[in-house]
Amino acid sequence: MQRLPSVDENSSPEISAVFAELALSRGKVSNALRSMGHAPEALRRFAAVGDYARYHSSLSGRVREIVIVVTGRNVPYALAYHVQLALQAGVTQAEVDDLKAGKVPGTFGAIDAAVTRYVLEFTSPQSVSDGTFQAISAVMSPREITDVTMMSAYYVALAMTITALRVPLDPHDRLVAEREWQNKRDLEKSAAARQDQRS
Repeated sequence: MQRLPSVDENSSPEISAVFAELALSRGKVSNALRSMGHAPEALRRFAAVGDYARYHSSLSGRVREIVIVVTGRNVPYALAYHVQLALQAGVTQAEVDDLKAGKVPGTFGAIDAAVTRYVLEFTSPQSVSDGTFQAISAVMSPREITDVTMMSAYYVALAMTITALRVPLDPHDRLVAEREWQNKRDLEKSAAARQDQRS
C-alpha cells in the first residue's frame, strides 16, 4: 500500500507549475514522480537529471534500456516500463531475462557486455572493479561512461524511492503512453543526429 498520500496537482501553484513542466518534457507525470510531489522543488531538480538521462545523453536507446533494466532488475515498477522499451530497442527476451537475473547475456557484443558488467558492479556494495572499468573504457568514451554512470545513479535513486514509498504501478494506458513518448523522443534524437551529420 502506498505510504504517502497522492499529490493533487492543483493543490498549489508551485505543484501545478512543476507537474506542467514534467508533462511537457515527458508527456505525463508518472506515479513515481508524483510520489515526490510533496517536495516540489526537489522533484523539479531530480526530474531534470532523469530528463537528461532519458532524452539527452550520448547513449543509444539500446544501451539506455540495458542500463535501466540492469539497474531496476529487482523493482517491478521499473521493469513494467522498461522491459518493453528494451525489447523495442532490440534486446531479445532471453537477453532481458539474463539482465533481470543479474547476468551478462552471452549473446551481447563488447559494448553491451561491458555496460552490463559496469552497471552490475556499480549497483553492488563493492562498486566497480579496475578490470571492469578498463573494459568499459576500451569501448566507450569518457562522455559515454559518465552518461552510463549518471543514468544508473538516477535509476538507483528512483528505484529506492519507489520501493520505500511503495509507489503503485501506473495504469496500463500510462505505460503505453510512456512507450510512445520514448519512441517519439528517440526518433527526434535520431533525426537531429542525422541532420548534424549532414551539416
